[in-house]
Amino acid sequence: MKEYKYEDLFSIDPDDPENVILTIPPEIMEAKGWHEGTRIHLSVGDRGSLIITDLDELEKKEKNE
Repeated sequence: MKEYKYEDLFSIDPDDPENVILTIPPEIMEAKGWHEGTRIHLSVGDRGSLIITDLDELEKKEKNE
């Protein structure tokens, strides 16, 4: 598990200041084999941790259960 600062991951959308942009660090994208367009599922864990799961992998796992 790796920790990141809030300001390293989130920024205000310059086109819509009421929205926030999440930037997934390149080293995570590469390690997970993700690319722009990869469908992900976000959830919040204990202590505000952000859990990011590949949605296609999650759907495959649910089908096998």
